[in-house]
Amino acid sequence: MSGYRMGVDVSQWQGNIDWEKAKAAGIEFAMLRAGFGQNSVDPQFKRNITECNRLGIPCGVYWFSYAYTADMAKREAQCVLKTVEPYRLEYPIAFDFEGDSADYALKKGVTVTRTLVSAFARAFCGEIAAGKYSPMVYTNPDYLSRYYDAEIPKEFDIWLAQWPTKPDLASKPAQAGGIWQYTSSGSVDGITGRVDRNVSYVDYPVVLREKGLNNLGGGGSGVQPPAQPDENDRARAWAMEKGITDGENPDSPATRQQVWTMLYRMNGGK
Repeated sequence: MSGYRMGVDVSQWQGNIDWEKAKAAGIEFAMLRAGFGQNSVDPQFKRNITECNRLGIPCGVYWFSYAYTADMAKREAQCVLKTVEPYRLEYPIAFDFEGDSADYALKKGVTVTRTLVSAFARAFCGEIAAGKYSPMVYTNPDYLSRYYDAEIPKEFDIWLAQWPTKPDLASKPAQAGGIWQYTSSGSVDGITGRVDRNVSYVDYPVVLREKGLNNLGGGGSGVQPPAQPDENDRARAWAMEKGITDGENPDSPATRQQVWTMLYRMNGGK
């Protein structure tokens, strides 16, 4: 991958997304909300990830945290691991602690501090890593300084939310890790209303596969991505146009003579 990839992050609030249109509009990856709290799966998650897997759109997930103890954060991680297990993930699993998370903790009698939230992130991300998936922390510059100690960005990948008026996508913000959420008011064909837009500066499908994470490198249980729509048909049409095949019995094995003929014709008959 050169440069960066364009993506979105979505949840139930975007409703039923036409992922075919989104892909055609240039969406190259997606971060999907898998759920929130101790065991609440996002109502649109199954549909979103099934469509992304079907269409070959690389995706990761985030889990909106309502943890107010480290043990609760660990259980949230266990829930997300169970939720994503049947599917293919080529991007990280992100811990998402925001203002509503802090407000919920306060209602439970817990005033969150930098020490506490850092402990929550380590508990969540540690459990994700123990499950052989790639962990990440979603945050913004204010929360990064207010709720996380200085070691967190060194320990975990940072998905940074920072929304400048005129974002320069080629220049990654200093605090961002592999993903930068550069606006909350984007628009994409196939998605109704405003949507968060992101850029990815890391070729996660390659990196995670090389590291053997997310069940990508070791033949894990993740669903394998299908071929691109009509790819087999396009390949067959090309071979017929070149005179390599008559298009019949496409699943039958090729003979050595057919392979020789194919290579001879591809080389211009020389």
